[in-house]
Amino acid sequence: MIRKNLAGIVLSFLKYIIIVAGLLFFLFPIYWLITSSIKFDVDIFSLPPKILLFKPTLVNFRKVLTETNIPKLTFNSLVTASLNVVLSLSIGTIAAYGISRYKVGGQKLLFWFLSLRMIPPIVVSIPLFLTAARFRLVDTRIILPMMYLLMNIPFAVWMMKSFIDEIPVSVEESAFLDGCSVFDVLRRIVLPMIKPGLVATGVFCFIFSWNEFLMAMIFTRIRATTLPIGISGFIAVEQIFWGPLTASATVAVLPPIILAWVFQRYMVRGLTFGAVKM
Repeated sequence: MIRKNLAGIVLSFLKYIIIVAGLLFFLFPIYWLITSSIKFDVDIFSLPPKILLFKPTLVNFRKVLTETNIPKLTFNSLVTASLNVVLSLSIGTIAAYGISRYKVGGQKLLFWFLSLRMIPPIVVSIPLFLTAARFRLVDTRIILPMMYLLMNIPFAVWMMKSFIDEIPVSVEESAFLDGCSVFDVLRRIVLPMIKPGLVATGVFCFIFSWNEFLMAMIFTRIRATTLPIGISGFIAVEQIFWGPLTASATVAVLPPIILAWVFQRYMVRGLTFGAVKM
């Protein structure tokens, strides 16, 4: 009996050791990013590295926020990602409802959406760029939200379909008997019941749009450039400006973290409601 208890204690101790080691392994890059953003250049390049003991400074953040266009690029990224979330959820939810309830297109249409998500963006970038240039949409704030629909609508359709499938059809049939139209049922019954799924899908669509680099580099020039493009500007051929680079990268990770933290309750419910059955 004593041996069993001792073995249980040892296993529990080893389990926590492994968990802590895993957390340290995955969280250390974030710690390095944040600490490097508040270091002087001499501390960033010091050998051996100053991981814990160094004199903090906000000079890198002051330089990034006052001497560069990072604030403007952050605003462009917020507009781009937010508009894309609205469009992706609106189109994806309606499409998912039609596929789930009325079997529109059958399984072939559903897997066609999935195949769109698998296409590398560079494959369609050139013809889409020529089309956008023809309509004078290059370097406008509307072009990137439209381009990001190519990767976010398939994701939204698959996610939202799994959530809608969890709603009993009898609930909607009762509403139809009361005289509700399809859009009334969708607005008054379906959407409130899948709110956690909408939030979870919206957060992921926001993160995908916020982090996207390739299409932003191709379809923007000056006015609609997003934050990832601005961060890459601190990497020059002759030198990498680590202070401003890490400071701007720290600014870039804040909105997704804040968004996930604010909606964490809905995200947990949403990811366990139906998406895991996708």
